[in-house]
Amino acid sequence: MGFLDFLFILFLIFIGIPLFKVGFKIYRMQKEAKKAFSQFNKQQQQRAEEYESQQRRQQQHQRRKSMGEYIDFEDISDLQQASSTKSHQSSSKKSRIKDEPLITDAEWEEIK
Repeated sequence: MGFLDFLFILFLIFIGIPLFKVGFKIYRMQKEAKKAFSQFNKQQQQRAEEYESQQRRQQQHQRRKSMGEYIDFEDISDLQQASSTKSHQSSSKKSRIKDEPLITDAEWEEIK
C-alpha cells in the first residue's frame, strides 16, 4: 500500500463520507418538501371543488326560491297618477303636513 492509497482512504473517511451524508439529507428533505407541497396542493384543490359545488347548490336553491308565479303588470297612465296625487294632497292637508318641493340637482358650473 502506497502513500497515495493511504491519502485516498483518509480523504474518503474524513471528507467523502460526511459529504455523502449531507447530500443524502438534503435530497431527503427536498423529497419530503415536494411531497408536503403536493399534499397541500391536493387539499386546496379539493377545498376549491367543494366550495364551487356548494356555491352551485346555493345558486340553484336561490333560483328555485326566486321562481314564482308570473304577474302581469299594467302601466299607470298620467291621469291616474294625477288623481292619486290630488287625493294624497287632500289627505296631507288634513294631517297638516306640508309637501316639500322636489329636490333638484345643482347646476354644473366650470371653475376657471
